[in-house]
Amino acid sequence: MNQFAIIIPAYKPDQKCLNTVEKIIDTGFDRVIIVDDGSGTEYKHIFNSLETFEEVTVLKHAVNKGKGRALKTAFRYILTNQFPFEAVITADADGQHLASDMVKLSEQLLETPDKVVLGARDFSKKEIPFRSRFGNRFTRLLFRLSTGTVLTDTQTGLRGIPVKYLSQLLEVKGERFEYEMNMLASLRKNEVEVTEVTIETVYIDDNKSSHFNPLRDSYHIYKIFIFYGLSGGASFVLDIGLYWIFIQLLREPAPILFIIMATIAARILSSLFNYYINRNKVFKQGSRKSLIRYFALAAFIMLTSAGSVHLLYAEWLGRGEVILKILVDTILFIFGFVAQRAWVFRKE
Repeated sequence: MNQFAIIIPAYKPDQKCLNTVEKIIDTGFDRVIIVDDGSGTEYKHIFNSLETFEEVTVLKHAVNKGKGRALKTAFRYILTNQFPFEAVITADADGQHLASDMVKLSEQLLETPDKVVLGARDFSKKEIPFRSRFGNRFTRLLFRLSTGTVLTDTQTGLRGIPVKYLSQLLEVKGERFEYEMNMLASLRKNEVEVTEVTIETVYIDDNKSSHFNPLRDSYHIYKIFIFYGLSGGASFVLDIGLYWIFIQLLREPAPILFIIMATIAARILSSLFNYYINRNKVFKQGSRKSLIRYFALAAFIMLTSAGSVHLLYAEWLGRGEVILKILVDTILFIFGFVAQRAWVFRKE
């Protein structure tokens, strides 16, 4: 077990944290790094008790900086001191990660030393709180759409990470709960393989001890999808506005073709706006080929939308063309996100 260090970010922990650390040490791990993430003087006695174990090192933030920053503090501490660990195992302080499952991860890390190992929970059990079950399924779907990676549990805090990847994980953006999602996405981009090990699913008091803020932290986790939606909405509004302006300007000079000309001009300008926002604000990457790929994708989506609606209307339904258009374009909107992430703005 001396090849591994257990890392536990802790914010206002209770007795469950002490119990977890005791079990970790009893299991045979001889280095546990606790990060006090600005818990305050009220919780000083907890960390004083933790420091009585010779296997425990407590690192401290003067103020709360978030789980992501706490993990980075521990990663930097290990790299700075050049400890001879093969890997680290991150765990939560609320007692929901068992020492026996940490042993499972360590065994898998020994078998696959080049892979990151995730402890995957079983969300099919009836005792799982609804918000956790729904949140996992929703996040798992969005993560698959945004990265192309299929995982059972994207929100697990129990992770085994080879030390050789810590330096690149320090470069990953995010200070709070979103850091863990960004970490998984960065592994995909850097072609680091990920494997999963099934662990026990433990929820204590309906997970009331969690410091996850549904609004603030969900925003950080899902902001790429939010920005993509806002970018599409803003481009639609711009397209309609430009269309109206060009209609006024072209009605008299081109009385026959003014609608077609206004449509094309408005779509080109709104598409350039959408391309700029998606490249620089949503996906934040791209290459010289991105613009060509973007318009190739836009043309494909436009033709697919028109053809699909026409086929469904003419061959099957014969009515409801507006509803058909909405349904088809909603599917294509999601497809567009995946295609832009994987192809248009991919990292060369």
